[in-house]
Order: sequence, then structure tokens, then C-alpha cells
Amino acid sequence: MMCERTLIVNADVAASGSIRKGYGLFINQEGRIADVFCMDDLDKAKYGKDVVVLDAEGRLVAPGLVDTHIHGIRGFSTDDASSSSILGMSEALARHGVTSFLPTLYAGKEDKMLREIGAVVQAAGNEKGARIAGIHLEGPFLSPKKAGAQDPDCLSLPSVSEMGAFIEAGKGLVRAMTIAPELPGLKEVAQLAKDNGIVLLMGHTNATYQEAKAAMELGILHATHMFNAMSPLNHKDPGVAGASLMDSRMHCEIIADGVHVNRDLVMYVIRTKPKDKVVLVTDSLGPTGLDCGCHRANGDEVVLGDNGAFVSAKDPTLLCGSALTLDRAVRNVTSWGADPAQALRMASENPAKVYGFTDIGVISKGSRADLVVFDKDFNPVDVFVEGRRLAI
Repeated sequence: MMCERTLIVNADVAASGSIRKGYGLFINQEGRIADVFCMDDLDKAKYGKDVVVLDAEGRLVAPGLVDTHIHGIRGFSTDDASSSSILGMSEALARHGVTSFLPTLYAGKEDKMLREIGAVVQAAGNEKGARIAGIHLEGPFLSPKKAGAQDPDCLSLPSVSEMGAFIEAGKGLVRAMTIAPELPGLKEVAQLAKDNGIVLLMGHTNATYQEAKAAMELGILHATHMFNAMSPLNHKDPGVAGASLMDSRMHCEIIADGVHVNRDLVMYVIRTKPKDKVVLVTDSLGPTGLDCGCHRANGDEVVLGDNGAFVSAKDPTLLCGSALTLDRAVRNVTSWGADPAQALRMASENPAKVYGFTDIGVISKGSRADLVVFDKDFNPVDVFVEGRRLAI
């Protein structure tokens, strides 16, 4: 689809891990970034008379955000098993600066998960907001000892045949799976995932430190929602949490709402891990952004707790998921002391690289013009997906 040729001027541009003040960029009709320039070097004539000019008025232009772990938002959820719900997520996410996302499925019985996968496949290509970049399967090969809010009755041991069914139904869209690496049958599923370009993450796991290290040697170098639903750091057995912290190869998802992980610990992870190894995610549930009250998520009744996260209506001590949005995650970590350029990188370039998306999450010549314009408080005021300016 052709888009308007657009010249964004008078911007601060987040690129290459820094923020360049007094810059601009040009989006060509293919929806790609064709030029990034200093305003001192701007020659409007070379872009033609028909170019649309957007004056950013000193605002920040950043890569579109990429949410790789999200169950729902604004009443739309992956467990609806409905393409219209996935498309509703797409539009709602764009309002928060997200331009690509991985709809994330809860663990479920095989037939239910296949229906949910089919809904995402049907929706892909019809988005009016954020692009569906793939599917994240959070299960069903998880440990019942670390089920968290997942339904223990829907968990199962790793199965090549079941994994194969998911891959076939996904038609190339399954890009991620959270798995407990201590479970028997891991190696065979890990090889099948590798053969199909699927990234495995350790999560909902009670693995020992040694089991986590062994999984790393199989190429499982990513941790799902760090510290949550995983074996904790202990001075004698550092567990999955310790292994993820200490091994420089490990990428760590983190929910930066200040509830799922203490904010000081979030900042410790950001300071100590390599800059490209921390990934901000939301793990948000379908009721995110709705009025307070009782809602359903993954078949259970949940309420928004006093701490700002969703908890079980039956057991308020059980965290069920966040009410976080990715733009708020960026605002949170910057308010806690993170460098703004690094905060943006953790929500765009880092997750894109985990899944091999080389032309999103960055602002450079040739990359997709997936962009968000932020005001001074990191609120999105303009969003572009493949060069198309969205109405948010």
C-alpha cells in the first residue's frame, strides 16, 4: 500500500541509543524511512512539492513501541478466540505508541489454543493500528508448581505433536513460546522450535540453576516476565532468576509497573544487564484501560487491586496480570532514573531484535516508518505504521 510522502521536521530523534536534537526524517511512498538528517542540512526542495510536512515542534520522534507479551487491552483479549478482538487490540495499542505486537495466548487445551491461533491468523493483514508481528504462546508446556494465574488443568508436558499442530495452525506466525525447561521432552520441542524460527523463553518454571544453565546451552536465552512465576534467586541455588541475571547472553522481559517487580529491582536489572538484554513488556489483560469493577480474564474473575494490577477476585493475593501499557512502562522507568534513550530502546529495538525483526524498532535509512511522536511527558501524540499516520 502506498502512503503519503512525509517530511517530519524540528524533532528530537531517538536513534542508535541516543537522542539527536534538532533532526528530521523523510518517509517515502513505500512507508520506509528514506532519510534522517540534521535540520541545519535540510533542503526541502529535494523532497518535491507534494511532500506532506509535519512540524514536530521540538517533540521526540522515536521508533514505534513493540509489545511482545500482551494478552489484551480495552476489553479485547486473545482468549476471546476472535479475529475482531485481535483487531480491537491492534487499534487500542496504537493509541499507546505500540506499532507491532505479539498477541500472547494463555495455556489452554489444544483445541482452544488452536482456535485462538486461528483467530490471530485471520486477523493478520487486516490491522488498522499496531501490526501483528507474530504469536507468543505462553504455554501449555509450563510447570504446575509455578502456574501463577495459568490454569493448572491446562498445563502439559512438552509434546512434539502438539507443538507441530500449533506451528501448522499458525502458518508461520508463531514466533515465541514460553516453556518450563525442567520438563521432560524439552530437547525435542526445542529442536522443532529452532527448525521453525520460534524463540523459546524460560517461564512459569521451577527449574534449578543447573537446569536453567542446561537450557541456555539449547539456545533458550530469554526469560519470561523476570522474577514472576520462576524459581527465585537463592544463595545456594540461584534458580532461573539468578541464571538470567548472571549470564550476559540472557534477555529478560520485565513488567515495569512497580507491582510485579519492585522498582529498585527493575532499575538494578537495567543497570547491570547489557543494554540490549532488557525488554519491557506489559503482560496486560483484556480489562486494561476499562473502568474499575469485576472483569473476566482467561476464564477467571479479576479486579483491579489497590496496587494497580489485576488480582483474582477470589484470592486478592494472586496476581493475574498487569494493567500496564507500554508507553506507561517507558514513563515509569524514566521517572525511576533510566536514561530516556535506553528506556525507549527497551520497548522497541530490544524486543524487535529478540525475534529477528530487523527493520522495526529503529530509526534508520531503509527501516519501516513505524514511529511515535511523544510529548515531553512521553504521551503519544502521533503514530505512524509503515508510513501511515494513524488517527489516535
